[in-house]
Amino acid sequence: MNTKWTESTKYTVIVGLGLVLVWLIWVAKPLIFPLLIAALLSFTLNPLVTWLCNRTRINHNLAVVVVYTLLAVLLVAIPVVATPYLVRQLAGFSETVNWVLDRTGLLFSRSFTFAGITLFPSDWVTNIDQFVAESVATIAGNALNLLATFTGNMIWVLITMVTLFYLLKDGGRLKQSILQVAPPSLRMEWEQLLTDIDHAWGAFLRGQLLLMLIVGILAAVGGVAIGLPGAVILGVLAGLLDIVPSLGPTVSGAIAITVGLVLGSTYLNIPNGWFGLIVAALYFLVQQIENIWLRPQIMSNRLRLHPGIIFVGVVGALAVQGILAALLVVPIMATASILGRYFYSKLTDVAK
Repeated sequence: MNTKWTESTKYTVIVGLGLVLVWLIWVAKPLIFPLLIAALLSFTLNPLVTWLCNRTRINHNLAVVVVYTLLAVLLVAIPVVATPYLVRQLAGFSETVNWVLDRTGLLFSRSFTFAGITLFPSDWVTNIDQFVAESVATIAGNALNLLATFTGNMIWVLITMVTLFYLLKDGGRLKQSILQVAPPSLRMEWEQLLTDIDHAWGAFLRGQLLLMLIVGILAAVGGVAIGLPGAVILGVLAGLLDIVPSLGPTVSGAIAITVGLVLGSTYLNIPNGWFGLIVAALYFLVQQIENIWLRPQIMSNRLRLHPGIIFVGVVGALAVQGILAALLVVPIMATASILGRYFYSKLTDVAK
């Protein structure tokens, strides 16, 4: 048992273990998404656990139980409280959409003369009622499919919540296990690296959640003030889509502008075109407040990334890997920046 491995044996074992790790990741692909979500929530909630321990002097495990229970209560209470109001908003929004569809049917049933040429829209869509009915049926079918998918994926929600609990409870032990692998001479440096990375991810996630809340409130309040139909729903959508930096606000703004152009204001007596411009100005103002004032104040300079680099990274990640990659690319780039500065200092013998 005391026989030492040769260098070739060591390299062979390292390569073999690396291949096994890659194979395990490939096999466990369905678990990656819930595990990432649990890790993100753990980064976000861990400072609250630490604060509770310091303020109340309770032990770490009890603090984890308290924070975890509060999160579970919030996840249940928010939909219960918000659903009735959102349903009322959606009902009013649906009535307006039905009115627009009826008006569209009448519009298509008439002929128009332009530059001496008579146009018959009814020739383009032969059966308006059937067209509308098929469109509504398609939307309803997609909604039912979405509901079925959500119901079928409840097991992943359970996995996420269980993983979150153990990450909050034993996350510190995981860090210590990583440090035990480090050579003694590098242990302090590795610990500082892990601390910097942890702070970068935590700062990004907590700041992003706060930005989502503020953007949602600003968009909803502004929409109500100008009479935008479904303003609360559109505000919630703006807050949720803000989770994808740069692109999310653009998409939510485009949706709100479309609603304004089609439905108009609920009380402002102005043409829909002018109202669409007002909605565009509102969402442009909200986005500028976020980008110019809120984001620098909330995120501070902890991530040390240029806004242009963030935009390019988000667009590229969204195009290549989708929404989850667009969400994670910013803290990943911050992590790469931290590691890059560390490696540069080592390669150039410059103190970090």
